[in-house]
Amino acid sequence: MTARAGALAALIAAASLCAPAATAQSVERCESAEGKVTYSNSTCPAGTQPVRKIEPEPSPTATDQKAARDRAQQHSRELDKLERQRQKEEEKVARERAAAEAKQSKRDAECRKLDARVRVAREEFETATLQRRQQADHKLRLAEDQAAACRKS
Repeated sequence: MTARAGALAALIAAASLCAPAATAQSVERCESAEGKVTYSNSTCPAGTQPVRKIEPEPSPTATDQKAARDRAQQHSRELDKLERQRQKEEEKVARERAAAEAKQSKRDAECRKLDARVRVAREEFETATLQRRQQADHKLRLAEDQAAACRKS
């Protein structure tokens, strides 16, 4: 149930307390010889005996009605406040998630660049002359170390 629906339900409940009880009638609980229970707002049906009379609750006083309206309004304000807090929290979480995704995307792009650097260094090493082989090996190892470190993070 949303906060608005809950507030609306509270207001409806308060309004029902405020409605006059002009139609309030007593109700009879009637039982047959077989034990079947029937409720009636007039005389008991044929074949049943009245067992108990249930009187309606008295109408709420004006003070009770005002108190109910005040409580409903307070609950509505509290629900609105909670809804605003929830929305702020959701927005904060969404911003944090977007920042984390952007950071991860940037890291992934950097790792792809380092992987490309490893491929280029490997090709240079494989095609290097004997004089340049040691330098190409150093470059390849450095690129591999950087790419490995990127994948770990």
